[in-house]
Amino acid sequence: MQKKSKLIVTGSVLLMLLFVSSSSLLASGTVLMLGAGQDFRFDLPLEAGKSYTISMALRTDLADATVTMTLCQIRNNNEVIQHHISRHDLGDSEGWQVLNIPEVKTLAGHGRFELLLTADEAGRYYWRDLKVERIFAASENSDQYWSEKLAAQGTFYTGLVVDARHLDVKRGMSPRIYSESGQLLYGGVLAGEDLVQDRGVVGYGTELTSELLARITVDSEYPYVAPLVVKAIGAADAARTGVYVSEEDTRRILEAMVQYDFFARYAVIFLVK
Repeated sequence: MQKKSKLIVTGSVLLMLLFVSSSSLLASGTVLMLGAGQDFRFDLPLEAGKSYTISMALRTDLADATVTMTLCQIRNNNEVIQHHISRHDLGDSEGWQVLNIPEVKTLAGHGRFELLLTADEAGRYYWRDLKVERIFAASENSDQYWSEKLAAQGTFYTGLVVDARHLDVKRGMSPRIYSESGQLLYGGVLAGEDLVQDRGVVGYGTELTSELLARITVDSEYPYVAPLVVKAIGAADAARTGVYVSEEDTRRILEAMVQYDFFARYAVIFLVK
């Protein structure tokens, strides 16, 4: 019997990395202003006619704040369909609270999907750990999902391998990848603390072994793996845990993520000495 399973759906989520600060976001999150006509809108890489769960962590210093999450489907004719509305009372706690939209099936038809956050109380809020998970029905499995994806769009890169063995790059907890011009491409800033501690936002090795390649396989039940290999052109940051890549490789990385956002799955490997 085929079991019900979940796969993390990736897409535009990690594009936020290009705009957020490189400060310690693991602890504080990314700031957003809500209330008094201000809202937060985020495009999600969902497919029509599929089921998903959506969650994110949110906190605020405001008392008795209530936040509403709305999943909208926007048709090509700009018709907006409010797919699911979920209200969350943040209470008096200043700690992180997980907000979620439980299992929801998107409608058939062309268009795009947008997550909308609004709040009753105007002020400063913080978010992190936005997660989108595809839910498979009992009649589906990973093999079917990935087979259909490959048939529909062709082959795609499943992860990034940065060869820095010719540089004095050190291993670290939060390594970053920059373009040659200094643009932050990857830093794992949306990763939860458990992931950082247990798995790390990158995998390290001196050679590209089968064990390392398992990190960038699309799914443990479907052994498709296709690494995008680039060569670092310099070490970055004071601790020399980050790297610079050329503008040409930056273009290749961004183009590859249009098809499959491997950064959102932390499918990154550093080859070091």
